[in-house]
Amino acid sequence: MPGGGADDIVEPTRPSDLLGERTMNIFSRIRTVLALAVDNWASRAYLAVIAATTVWVVCDTLFVEHADASMAAVVPWLLTAPLSLLYTLLPGDGFGGAEGGAALAVYVAGIALAASANAALIGFAVRRTRLFPRRTATGS
Repeated sequence: MPGGGADDIVEPTRPSDLLGERTMNIFSRIRTVLALAVDNWASRAYLAVIAATTVWVVCDTLFVEHADASMAAVVPWLLTAPLSLLYTLLPGDGFGGAEGGAALAVYVAGIALAASANAALIGFAVRRTRLFPRRTATGS
């Protein structure tokens, strides 16, 4: 049929056909880095400690009245060093002039980013220093 009919339509069958090979390559790399961050107990324990301290900071900020400033926000910031220390390089107060809930959201997002990067580094270190290689289902 020269005019193009319903028979000429080709449906994509793979996700790479829809998104393109380059996009799938980026997703593959992100998935690899995230796997490093959560595929071992050391990384999971680190992320659990960071999550607990961040919840503590959020509760302290929202629900506890202080006569003076609270130093609770320093704990997750130091636990996620050195990446979280990049906040000190940002101009101004590091939050772009945000106040209240927006500043808290920027703080939590920064802690989450730094913790994810650190957990991936911990996972990489654990994977490289493993004494025994992982066994697969085939036994090799």
